Amino acid sequence: MTVLGLLFVTLTAAWLRFYRLGEWSFWSDEVFSLSNKPDGFMLSLSTRLIHAVTNLLGANEFNARLAPALIGIATIPILYYLAAQVFGRQVGLISSALLAVSHWHIYWSQNARFYVLLLLFYTLAMVYFYLGFEKNRPMHLLLSLAFLGLAIQERLLALFLLPVEVIYLFLLFILPIEKPSGLNLRNLLIYFAPGAIAAAIIIAPYLGGFDEWLAGFGRVNSDPLWIFSGFVFYVGIPIVCLGGLGAIYLLVRKNRAGLYFGLAAVVPLLCITFLSLYHYTANRYIFISLTSWVILAGVAAHALFQQQKGDAWLLAASVLAILFATSLSEDYLYYFHQNGNRENWRAAIEFVQERQKEGDRIYIGNTDVGDYYMGRRTIPMEKFSPDQIASNNRRIWFIEDFTLGERLPNTLAWIWANAQPMASFDVVVRGRIFTMRVYLYDPACKNVRCAP
Repeated sequence: MTVLGLLFVTLTAAWLRFYRLGEWSFWSDEVFSLSNKPDGFMLSLSTRLIHAVTNLLGANEFNARLAPALIGIATIPILYYLAAQVFGRQVGLISSALLAVSHWHIYWSQNARFYVLLLLFYTLAMVYFYLGFEKNRPMHLLLSLAFLGLAIQERLLALFLLPVEVIYLFLLFILPIEKPSGLNLRNLLIYFAPGAIAAAIIIAPYLGGFDEWLAGFGRVNSDPLWIFSGFVFYVGIPIVCLGGLGAIYLLVRKNRAGLYFGLAAVVPLLCITFLSLYHYTANRYIFISLTSWVILAGVAAHALFQQQKGDAWLLAASVLAILFATSLSEDYLYYFHQNGNRENWRAAIEFVQERQKEGDRIYIGNTDVGDYYMGRRTIPMEKFSPDQIASNNRRIWFIEDFTLGERLPNTLAWIWANAQPMASFDVVVRGRIFTMRVYLYDPACKNVRCAP
């Protein structure tokens, strides 16, 4: 029965991740993934896979996202296996089902980016670390190190696992919780000795270029409440609430897994929230904790079923129904009303291409996306100056994205005052509007309003 359930869950995950996979426009980070531009990080496995597919099949939205989609699908049965190793098959099945319908996981599975593979490697490293000490198996600890290294190669965000592990081991020594059989000096040295050496080698280049790092990521762009609110939205309020209660339930029972997975759920959130006061942050950086939350929610849901007697199981079923109904409702909005939760660059650029005339100039908020869809070099908004208007008689198109008001407020004010709005491709997501608007400045319409 469990095998059939897992097959159904995996097939559902596959359908959700392939559905409309190639319909969403690329956004700036995806176009960057397709390029060969250095970004200061190591060339990750996910980038190599994306390039391998596009080199073989051609570069388009579907092909660029094919590898992440397949990785996202593969994560579902892998999560079942990992969660079942710790909490049993029922919890494994519930956890994998929750991840299958998670709109956050679907989103990154439909992105030509590294996050979904980072999550997979991070989760494998996280669980094998726990199992290594629980079952006294050094090979599990070595597997954890190997997967952590692969995760770090995707992004340094994987290093948030280290404070989770250190705090967990420290609390095992000071809390009245029974110690796992593998908590001994041999296993500690097997894991942390090579881990410390590898971490030093990996982190050294970034410490050497710390000034460059601060130049690129030193600005403050969010606040703690925005980071936390975004995290709750993407994970889902029911999963956050039930996952938190699952961790508390296990801790009350002095269960080591509750302590470990509770830390894995909370530590990245607290770290990113704190960093938002001093550093560039985004709620997607907390994506690595998603599997911890769904596993803990799975534990809580399963525990509710176990505690109910007679017809009371209906109450537990209603809680599980809330979890899935909330996720599926967000999936519906994602597919049919929120344009895959991203800007609609392609539609805006195609609108301009269909109407531009010879000699028209086009200024765009993101030249990487503009260059890709127009097939030629485009002009960044930063190069626009109202002084140019007097020196030529050309029509000028402007494509505004949601960052323009923050980056170039004077330019945007000039556009609003002098150019004619031609089309809007705004995408509204909870708490955010991905502005995408097209304007035309036509010298012939200086003193008269021309029809769009």
